[in-house]
Amino acid sequence: MTGVAGGAAQAQINDVIRTAQQATQDAAAAQRQIDDLDDAATDDELQFRALQQQIESQRLYIEQQRVFLQAQQNEIASLEQQIGRVDNVGVEILPMMRDMVQNLENFVNLDLPFNVENRQERIANLYEDLDNPEISAAERYRLILNAYDIEASYGRQIDSYEETIDIDGVPTNVTTLRIGRVALIRDMPNGDLMARTQYNSDWERVTGASDAAVTSAFRIAQEVTTPDLFTAPIPGSEDAQ
Repeated sequence: MTGVAGGAAQAQINDVIRTAQQATQDAAAAQRQIDDLDDAATDDELQFRALQQQIESQRLYIEQQRVFLQAQQNEIASLEQQIGRVDNVGVEILPMMRDMVQNLENFVNLDLPFNVENRQERIANLYEDLDNPEISAAERYRLILNAYDIEASYGRQIDSYEETIDIDGVPTNVTTLRIGRVALIRDMPNGDLMARTQYNSDWERVTGASDAAVTSAFRIAQEVTTPDLFTAPIPGSEDAQ
Protein backbone atom coordinates (compact mmCIF):
# COMPACT_ATOMS: atom_id res chain seq x y z
CA MET A 1 0.00 0.00 0.00
CA THR A 2 2.85 2.25 0.79
CA GLY A 3 4.30 1.85 -2.71
CA VAL A 4 0.96 2.59 -4.31
CA ALA A 5 0.57 5.74 -2.22
CA GLY A 6 4.06 6.90 -3.08
CA GLY A 7 3.43 6.41 -6.78
CA ALA A 8 0.21 8.39 -6.63
CA ALA A 9 1.97 11.23 -4.83
CA GLN A 10 4.73 11.34 -7.41
CA ALA A 11 2.14 11.46 -10.16
CA GLN A 12 0.46 14.44 -8.49
CA ILE A 13 3.79 16.17 -8.16
CA ASN A 14 4.49 15.60 -11.83
CA ASP A 15 1.07 16.97 -12.73
CA VAL A 16 1.77 20.04 -10.64
CA ILE A 17 5.15 20.51 -12.30
CA ARG A 18 3.67 20.14 -15.77
CA THR A 19 0.91 22.55 -14.88
CA ALA A 20 3.46 25.07 -13.59
CA GLN A 21 5.60 24.65 -16.67
CA GLN A 22 2.59 25.14 -18.89
CA ALA A 23 1.60 28.20 -16.92
CA THR A 24 5.12 29.55 -17.25
CA GLN A 25 5.08 28.93 -20.99
CA ASP A 26 1.66 30.53 -21.30
CA ALA A 27 2.86 33.52 -19.28
CA ALA A 28 5.96 33.83 -21.48
CA ALA A 29 3.79 33.65 -24.60
CA ALA A 30 1.46 36.27 -23.18
CA GLN A 31 4.44 38.49 -22.34
CA ARG A 32 5.76 38.12 -25.87
CA GLN A 33 2.36 39.13 -27.21
CA ILE A 34 2.37 42.11 -24.89
CA ASP A 35 5.91 43.01 -25.99
CA ASP A 36 4.91 42.62 -29.65
CA LEU A 37 1.89 44.82 -29.13
CA ASP A 38 4.04 47.38 -27.33
CA ASP A 39 6.61 47.33 -30.09
CA ALA A 40 3.86 47.66 -32.66
CA ALA A 41 2.41 50.57 -30.73
CA THR A 42 5.84 52.16 -30.54
CA ASP A 43 6.36 51.67 -34.28
CA ASP A 44 2.94 53.12 -35.00
CA GLU A 45 3.74 56.11 -32.81
CA LEU A 46 7.07 56.63 -34.55
CA GLN A 47 5.44 56.31 -37.94
CA PHE A 48 2.75 58.74 -36.85
CA ARG A 49 5.32 61.27 -35.69
CA ALA A 50 7.36 60.81 -38.89
CA LEU A 51 4.19 61.36 -40.90
CA GLN A 52 3.46 64.51 -38.93
CA GLN A 53 6.97 65.79 -39.69
CA GLN A 54 6.53 65.04 -43.39
CA ILE A 55 3.20 66.85 -43.40
CA GLU A 56 4.79 69.86 -41.68
CA SER A 57 7.72 69.81 -44.12
CA GLN A 58 5.34 69.69 -47.06
CA ARG A 59 3.33 72.55 -45.60
CA LEU A 60 6.46 74.68 -45.22
CA TYR A 61 7.60 73.77 -48.76
CA ILE A 62 4.23 74.71 -50.22
CA GLU A 63 4.32 78.01 -48.34
CA GLN A 64 7.83 78.73 -49.64
CA GLN A 65 6.75 77.92 -53.19
CA ARG A 66 3.75 80.21 -52.82
CA VAL A 67 6.01 83.07 -51.71
CA PHE A 68 8.45 82.28 -54.55
CA LEU A 69 5.68 82.19 -57.17
CA GLN A 70 4.32 85.49 -55.89
CA ALA A 71 7.79 87.03 -56.16
CA GLN A 72 8.10 85.69 -59.71
CA GLN A 73 4.75 87.15 -60.65
CA ASN A 74 5.80 90.51 -59.24
CA GLU A 75 9.08 90.30 -61.20
CA ILE A 76 7.22 89.44 -64.42
CA ALA A 77 4.89 92.39 -63.90
CA SER A 78 7.89 94.68 -63.30
CA LEU A 79 9.67 93.40 -66.43
CA GLU A 80 6.55 93.92 -68.51
CA GLN A 81 6.40 97.52 -67.33
CA GLN A 82 10.10 98.00 -68.11
CA ILE A 83 9.65 96.46 -71.57
CA GLY A 84 6.83 98.87 -72.20
CA ARG A 85 9.03 101.78 -71.22
CA VAL A 86 11.89 100.45 -73.39
CA ASP A 87 9.57 100.26 -76.38
CA ASN A 88 8.58 103.89 -75.83
CA VAL A 89 12.20 104.90 -75.39
CA GLY A 90 13.08 103.02 -78.58
CA VAL A 91 10.48 104.99 -80.53
CA GLU A 92 11.80 108.25 -79.10
CA ILE A 93 15.53 107.49 -79.46
CA LEU A 94 15.50 106.47 -83.14
CA PRO A 95 15.02 110.04 -84.45
CA MET A 96 17.75 111.22 -82.09
CA MET A 97 20.16 108.57 -83.38
CA ARG A 98 19.39 109.54 -86.98
CA ASP A 99 20.16 113.16 -86.12
CA MET A 100 23.46 112.01 -84.58
CA VAL A 101 24.44 110.24 -87.81
CA GLN A 102 23.43 113.25 -89.91
CA ASN A 103 25.47 115.57 -87.70
CA LEU A 104 28.45 113.26 -88.03
CA GLU A 105 28.04 113.23 -91.80
CA ASN A 106 27.95 117.02 -91.92
CA PHE A 107 31.04 117.18 -89.72
CA VAL A 108 32.99 114.84 -92.00
CA ASN A 109 31.96 116.80 -95.08
CA LEU A 110 33.23 120.03 -93.52
CA ASP A 111 36.38 118.51 -92.05
CA LEU A 112 39.81 118.20 -93.65
CA PRO A 113 39.64 115.72 -96.54
CA PHE A 114 41.48 112.69 -95.17
CA ASN A 115 40.43 109.03 -95.16
CA VAL A 116 37.39 110.27 -97.00
CA GLU A 117 36.26 106.94 -98.44
CA ASN A 118 36.56 105.08 -95.13
CA ARG A 119 34.78 107.78 -93.18
CA GLN A 120 31.94 108.09 -95.69
CA GLU A 121 31.59 104.31 -95.82
CA ARG A 122 31.33 104.19 -92.03
CA ILE A 123 28.52 106.73 -92.11
CA ALA A 124 26.73 104.87 -94.90
CA ASN A 125 26.88 101.71 -92.79
CA LEU A 126 25.36 103.60 -89.86
CA TYR A 127 22.42 104.64 -92.02
CA GLU A 128 21.91 101.00 -93.01
CA ASP A 129 22.08 99.93 -89.38
CA LEU A 130 19.40 102.47 -88.43
CA ASP A 131 17.02 100.86 -90.93
CA ASN A 132 17.91 97.27 -89.99
CA PRO A 133 15.13 95.80 -87.78
CA GLU A 134 17.40 92.93 -86.72
CA ILE A 135 19.72 95.35 -84.89
CA SER A 136 18.52 96.46 -81.47
CA ALA A 137 18.32 100.12 -80.53
CA ALA A 138 21.06 99.61 -77.94
CA GLU A 139 23.41 98.10 -80.56
CA ARG A 140 22.68 100.91 -83.04
CA TYR A 141 23.46 103.46 -80.37
CA ARG A 142 26.71 101.66 -79.53
CA LEU A 143 27.77 101.69 -83.20
CA ILE A 144 27.08 105.42 -83.46
CA LEU A 145 29.07 106.17 -80.32
CA ASN A 146 31.93 104.05 -81.66
CA ALA A 147 31.95 106.12 -84.87
CA TYR A 148 32.06 109.31 -82.79
CA ASP A 149 34.99 107.89 -80.80
CA ILE A 150 36.88 107.11 -84.02
CA GLU A 151 36.34 110.63 -85.35
CA ALA A 152 37.44 112.12 -82.03
CA SER A 153 40.63 110.04 -82.08
CA TYR A 154 41.68 111.58 -85.41
CA GLY A 155 42.26 114.88 -83.65
CA ARG A 156 44.88 113.27 -81.39
CA GLN A 157 46.88 111.53 -84.12
CA ILE A 158 49.42 112.26 -86.80
CA ASP A 159 49.37 110.09 -89.87
CA SER A 160 51.16 109.68 -93.18
CA TYR A 161 49.64 108.07 -96.24
CA GLU A 162 49.96 107.84 -100.00
CA GLU A 163 47.31 109.32 -102.27
CA THR A 164 46.85 110.04 -105.93
CA ILE A 165 46.04 113.60 -106.94
CA ASP A 166 45.62 115.36 -110.27
CA ILE A 167 48.43 117.72 -111.28
CA ASP A 168 47.81 119.48 -114.59
CA GLY A 169 45.61 116.59 -115.69
CA VAL A 170 48.14 113.94 -114.73
CA PRO A 171 47.44 111.48 -111.86
CA THR A 172 50.36 111.82 -109.48
CA ASN A 173 51.24 109.92 -106.33
CA VAL A 174 52.16 112.07 -103.34
CA THR A 175 52.81 111.48 -99.65
CA THR A 176 50.52 113.38 -97.30
CA LEU A 177 51.12 114.17 -93.64
CA ARG A 178 48.07 114.69 -91.42
CA ILE A 179 48.60 116.58 -88.19
CA GLY A 180 45.48 115.87 -86.18
CA ARG A 181 42.77 118.09 -87.59
CA VAL A 182 45.10 121.06 -87.81
CA ALA A 183 46.61 120.58 -91.25
CA LEU A 184 47.37 118.34 -94.21
CA ILE A 185 50.82 118.67 -95.77
CA ARG A 186 51.69 117.17 -99.15
CA ASP A 187 55.23 116.40 -100.16
CA MET A 188 55.11 117.19 -103.87
CA PRO A 189 57.32 115.50 -106.52
CA ASN A 190 59.10 118.80 -107.23
CA GLY A 191 60.10 119.14 -103.60
CA ASP A 192 57.50 121.76 -102.70
CA LEU A 193 55.31 121.41 -99.61
CA MET A 194 51.62 122.16 -100.08
CA ALA A 195 49.41 122.53 -97.05
CA ARG A 196 45.75 122.91 -96.24
CA THR A 197 44.43 123.90 -92.84
CA GLN A 198 41.18 124.19 -90.97
CA TYR A 199 41.36 127.91 -91.61
CA ASN A 200 41.83 127.74 -95.37
CA SER A 201 40.32 125.24 -97.79
CA ASP A 202 42.87 126.09 -100.50
CA TRP A 203 46.18 124.27 -100.86
CA GLU A 204 49.04 126.71 -100.41
CA ARG A 205 52.75 126.40 -100.84
CA VAL A 206 54.59 126.74 -97.56
CA THR A 207 57.94 128.51 -97.47
CA GLY A 208 60.72 128.74 -94.96
CA ALA A 209 60.17 125.17 -93.86
CA SER A 210 63.02 123.18 -92.46
CA ASP A 211 63.66 119.98 -94.42
CA ALA A 212 64.81 118.33 -91.20
CA ALA A 213 61.60 119.30 -89.39
CA VAL A 214 59.41 118.00 -92.21
CA THR A 215 61.39 114.79 -92.46
CA SER A 216 61.10 114.32 -88.69
CA ALA A 217 57.35 114.84 -88.81
CA PHE A 218 56.90 112.28 -91.59
CA ARG A 219 59.12 109.74 -89.82
CA ILE A 220 57.12 110.11 -86.59
CA ALA A 221 53.84 109.71 -88.49
CA GLN A 222 55.18 106.59 -90.18
CA GLU A 223 56.29 105.26 -86.77
CA VAL A 224 59.87 105.07 -87.93
CA THR A 225 61.01 107.11 -84.93
CA THR A 226 59.53 107.65 -81.50
CA PRO A 227 57.12 110.57 -81.01
CA ASP A 228 58.80 113.89 -80.28
CA LEU A 229 58.19 117.59 -80.69
CA PHE A 230 58.54 118.91 -84.23
CA THR A 231 57.99 122.16 -86.09
CA ALA A 232 55.15 121.95 -88.61
CA PRO A 233 55.15 124.30 -91.62
CA ILE A 234 51.57 125.59 -91.56
CA PRO A 235 50.49 128.47 -93.81
CA GLY A 236 47.90 131.00 -92.78
CA SER A 237 47.51 134.00 -90.58
CA GLU A 238 49.69 134.69 -87.59
CA ASP A 239 46.92 133.47 -85.30
CA ALA A 240 46.55 130.30 -87.33
CA GLN A 241 50.23 129.51 -87.02
